[in-house]
Amino acid sequence: MTKALITILILTILSCNNSDNSNASSSSDTKQVEKTDTFPVKELFVENGDEEGWGADIRLSIISNSETDTSKVFTAISTYEGKRLGLLVSIPKKKEGDKGFASGITLKSIGAESDNLLKVLSKLYKQKVDTTLKFTSSVSVTYVNLDEFAKSLGAEDGGQYKTENQYKLFYEGEKEGDYAEIYLNINPTEHWIELKEKDEEYRPVIIKFLRQ
Repeated sequence: MTKALITILILTILSCNNSDNSNASSSSDTKQVEKTDTFPVKELFVENGDEEGWGADIRLSIISNSETDTSKVFTAISTYEGKRLGLLVSIPKKKEGDKGFASGITLKSIGAESDNLLKVLSKLYKQKVDTTLKFTSSVSVTYVNLDEFAKSLGAEDGGQYKTENQYKLFYEGEKEGDYAEIYLNINPTEHWIELKEKDEEYRPVIIKFLRQ
């Protein structure tokens, strides 16, 4: 009887050790897949447009970034006129195609902050501001990595463009005229994301493709 109890006790201990090792391994795998940093929320920077005449380029503060095996994810939030506004941007890790063109950059809503961002953009773009505007839950677009594109034209290091940080996004809807371009610049070191205009004529379509 004593030997039987000892055997059961040994099996129970071994089972617990195996369970702990399994959980530790799973936790370790998760850490390898995703890493997160946190940074402060800052005031929204709005380009005044004196040089180019746009006056609607904005810079938001990156408050966190994470990395998985397939993408780099940035959450950006800033304050403007007493409100918080922001969005989530996901950049695929896969290598771009010919001349830096690819698909899969995704802009996602983070809730009320993204709704506020859309309303502020509408105001800066001199569009009708709808107080019921809702930021789209998620929109994926084609893009070109400007550094890779510049290299394809003969620039040794992409010139003014920094690798993996500056993109031109393309949106093309189903209806005629539903087309827009916008620049997306990301600086992980200084913790900011910029949305810069390509052309004023794209303003209505930009608002259209960012809304629900």
